[in-house]
Amino acid sequence: MLAAKLIEGTVAVLTIGTVLFALWLLVDLLRLRRSVIGTAYRGGIGQWSWAAHRATGVAVIAFLFAHIIDTFAVGFGPELYDETISLYQQWWFKPFEVGLVAAVLFHALNGLRIILFDFWPRLAQRQKQFAYVELVLFLAGFLPAAFFMLRSAYETSPFA
Repeated sequence: MLAAKLIEGTVAVLTIGTVLFALWLLVDLLRLRRSVIGTAYRGGIGQWSWAAHRATGVAVIAFLFAHIIDTFAVGFGPELYDETISLYQQWWFKPFEVGLVAAVLFHALNGLRIILFDFWPRLAQRQKQFAYVELVLFLAGFLPAAFFMLRSAYETSPFA
């Protein structure tokens, strides 16, 4: 069905666009800024948290937009919706779902860290320690989820 292919194409464009944005942000952060006059912030965990927060925010918004589009297909009948949703049931799509879980979890934890600094500005003096706690919480929440999600992808793949 043409409409399902258009929706799948939109999802693909959003996914590729999000990955390209994340790569552009990474390359931009890694580039030496010799043309910048004055003092330049040279990195650290704060800069990487900022960049990851922006990239995960874009990824989550792109997913929400794609989800609205594919759910919109329900209005045109169950056949179109079923054909569109079949994309998400493919074994090779699981890593993208794992990436979405990672993006949502990191974005949420980093957002809570930022809220703490907004309400209690003196905590910002311990920004680095909070970032490491956030990383530990992220890994504790993400690794088990990724394991089970990718295990099911492997079991349904042609490689099993």
